[in-house]
Amino acid sequence: MAKYVKAFQRLLILLGIALAPAALAQQAPQYSQYIFNELVINPAYAGSKQILHANATFRTQWTGLEGAPTSQTVSVDGPTSNKNLGWGLHLINDEIGAQSQTGAYGALSTRIRLDRYSDLALGVAVGVSQYTLDGTKLDPGNMSEIPDQAIPQGRISQVLPDLKIGAFYNTERYYAGLSVASLIPFKDSNTDIATPRRHYFLSTGYVFDINRNVRLKPSILIKEDFRSPTAVDLNTFVLLHNRIWFGASYRTAVPMFADQQMKQLSKRNALALITQIYATQKLRIGYSYDISLNELRNYSSHEVSVGYYFLKKKYGRILTPRNL
Repeated sequence: MAKYVKAFQRLLILLGIALAPAALAQQAPQYSQYIFNELVINPAYAGSKQILHANATFRTQWTGLEGAPTSQTVSVDGPTSNKNLGWGLHLINDEIGAQSQTGAYGALSTRIRLDRYSDLALGVAVGVSQYTLDGTKLDPGNMSEIPDQAIPQGRISQVLPDLKIGAFYNTERYYAGLSVASLIPFKDSNTDIATPRRHYFLSTGYVFDINRNVRLKPSILIKEDFRSPTAVDLNTFVLLHNRIWFGASYRTAVPMFADQQMKQLSKRNALALITQIYATQKLRIGYSYDISLNELRNYSSHEVSVGYYFLKKKYGRILTPRNL
C-alpha cells in the first residue's frame, strides 16, 4: 500500500511541475459544498461513486450587496459500461457585477485499480464558456480612475474554449485529488473582458468511525493561481446515522507564493456552516450559510444544493457514495 501512496505523491509533484502557471485574470467561482461533489473542481472525480449522480447548486454571495456574485451549476456523472471509465457533464453560470460566465464541460476519466481497496483516476474535461461584460451596469461616475473609453457602451461577449485535467486517488475512506483548470491561455488586447486565470486545486480528506452511528470527516482544499494569496479551506464534518451531515468550513488565505500583507490576507477570512440531509436514500439536500470575517460581515452568503443518486438495488447502503 505504501508504494502506491508514494507513486501517487510523485504523480502530483510531476503534474504540478509540468503545468507552469499562466498569468491570466478572472477568478474561479466560489463554492462551499464542493466536498459533496468534487466534479466542479476535478474532472477525475467523474464516475468515482460508481453510480449515476446528479447535482444542482445555487449560490448567492454577500446578499444585499449590489453586484455581488451569484453562481449556479448543474452536474451529472456516472460509470460507463466499461467499469474503468467514468463520464461527467458540468454546466455553470456565474455572475459578478457587470461580468458573467456561462459554460459547459464534458469530462472523461479512467480508473486504475491499485489494489482491492484503492483506485487512481485520471480525468480530462473539455468545455466552452461565453464571457460577457455589460457596460450598462457600470457607472463611470463611481469609477473616476477608469477612462470612459475603457467602459463599453453596451454588452460585449467572447466565447472561449477551456481544458481541465486532474488526478483523484481514493479508498473507501481516504481521498486526495489534484486538478488544473483554465489550461488554455488567452491574451486579447482588443477586448475588455477578463479572461480566465489558470487555477490549481489540491484536496484531501479522510472518514473516521467514531462509533456505529457517527463518522467524522476532516478535509482540506488548497486553491492556487500563483498571482494572489493561496486560498485554504479547512473543513470538518460529522455524519449521523448515515443520514445527516453537519459541519463547518473555515476559509482563509496564506502568502505561500505571493507576497501579501497580513491585513490583506485577513480580508479573505470566512466561516461556512454547512449541513447535508439525506431525505431518502437517493435524495440529498444541502444548505450552507457563509459569514465573512471582515468588512463584509454584514452581508451573508447562502448556498443550496440538491443531489440525487440513481441507486440500483445491488448497491444497497454502500459507504463510498455517501462519504467521498
